[in-house]
Amino acid sequence: MIFTETVYPRVEDFDFHGQMTPSALLKAFENVSSHHAKQVGISVMERSINNGTAWMLTDWRVEILRTPTHKDKLLVETWLFRPNSSSRTSRELQMKDGAGNILARGSGRFALVDLRTNLVAKASPEEAERYQPEQKTVFDNRLPRLRAPSEYSCEMPLALRRSDIDYNGHVHNTAYLDLALELVPDTLLEEGIRSFRIVYRHPLKYGDAVQLRGGRANGGWVTSLYCGDTLCAIVALNENLKPLA
Repeated sequence: MIFTETVYPRVEDFDFHGQMTPSALLKAFENVSSHHAKQVGISVMERSINNGTAWMLTDWRVEILRTPTHKDKLLVETWLFRPNSSSRTSRELQMKDGAGNILARGSGRFALVDLRTNLVAKASPEEAERYQPEQKTVFDNRLPRLRAPSEYSCEMPLALRRSDIDYNGHVHNTAYLDLALELVPDTLLEEGIRSFRIVYRHPLKYGDAVQLRGGRANGGWVTSLYCGDTLCAIVALNENLKPLA
């Protein structure tokens, strides 16, 4: 089942060029995904509170074909790709303008985690079937695994804010993108963000001493987020990679 919803961005979702920011686009994807879950009778927040389990993002892949502007009428389509596992799945998304042109597409992979043990849990087959999963994805290829570079050209400390923390007590997944952008050169931002990938390794919490480390890689830029010696997330922007066969 493909769920479609009209998106109404806020003023703060656009930059001074009138273009939607990458994090605003990611939040739109996330919100429509949540509304899709509610439609099939699954509450993301109630699952965490009542069942002690939550679907945790492991990674995002997003491509921006044309940056949405404040003039665009925006629609987001989303569906679940039929999983081969009872503990992992992927959500597929497309953002379109009023004429039906695809502006951006993304895929987020999730794992069901027991919040008490931090171990992967199993979802019931009935839960997945509520979504009526589809047999298609938005990307017809795979990219090499995203890894942290062996060397970085710059780094900076970063203080987390309370507003970065979500209902799970962790830095919210969309906030990692904004945090990573703090280290990105102005020249790359002026060129525009055409794609990004995020891999989540270890959750950041309020009070963690975060260190951003970044550098050019694969024709684009990579920012890694560390807490001490622990790699917590990797964010890659505008990569130029040859897809895997």
